[in-house]
Amino acid sequence: MFMDFKQFEYVLTIAKERSFSKAAKKLYISQPSLSQYINRIESSLKVCLFDRTTNPLKLTYEGEIYVEIASSILKLVENMLQRFDDIDGLSGGKLNIGLTPSKANHLLPKILPVFKKKYPGIKLTLTESTSNILEELIIKDMVDVCLMNLPLKNHNIAYDEILSEEIFVAVPMEFKNMAVNSNKEFGDFPMISVNDLKNEKFILLRPEQRIRQISDNFFASLGFKPDILLETSSIETSIKLTEAGMGISFVPASSALSSSSNIKYYRIGTPPLKWTTVMAYRENTHITKAAQAFMKVVENIIGK
Repeated sequence: MFMDFKQFEYVLTIAKERSFSKAAKKLYISQPSLSQYINRIESSLKVCLFDRTTNPLKLTYEGEIYVEIASSILKLVENMLQRFDDIDGLSGGKLNIGLTPSKANHLLPKILPVFKKKYPGIKLTLTESTSNILEELIIKDMVDVCLMNLPLKNHNIAYDEILSEEIFVAVPMEFKNMAVNSNKEFGDFPMISVNDLKNEKFILLRPEQRIRQISDNFFASLGFKPDILLETSSIETSIKLTEAGMGISFVPASSALSSSSNIKYYRIGTPPLKWTTVMAYRENTHITKAAQAFMKVVENIIGK
């Protein structure tokens, strides 16, 4: 029995759309032709792939097996084509880059112009999300490499550390009553104690974000419960709200140094809080030459 990739595409599209008519539109063929094609596949396999008595359409048990195996076959074919792109000397190919919003805002504008100038034939796709979701995408092979922060929860993800930066406490300029402790061991930025923040409101990132997890662990280690005014998913939003005098936020150095001067920044913790940016990828998988080239550009740019 001969199988071609077209039948995999047709069955997977119907399974996704759960409708012959919707799938036919996606595939740019007529519904009768699609139905006849699937009938021939089922006849050849001597199984029924779809339960046509339900609305929307459902896969039979045999259909679920077919979809699982067909998806695996297509992924293997895609991996083969990616390796062929490697042989082509990076004059073509594609690269799906995952990254957190903070990396998209501060690192990507420095990295992508250099990469595209050096490798103009590589097609790029960007996927922005939280670190938790990016970890899932790495494991599912839906992204090639990710710019994200430690700690990583999934042990099947490998990574290379590329940058360690400090996390500052950002306070509005009008907050004058904070006792500042001088500690030159950590540079020119003054230190501040968590005890000086007990009566203040906090603007924190959402619990699934790395800076929030780092700050929560810091608070927990000191038995301190912050008074949270609100949560946001954007570092830039937290900075703007701090600038407006609404509360205190935690800001990485890359964001702090490029933001408004109408904010005061302090170090906190001994040693000061830090987070580490890494280039993450699935462990024990083929890393394409395009991905390797991107990682090298990132290392060169960040290193400077």
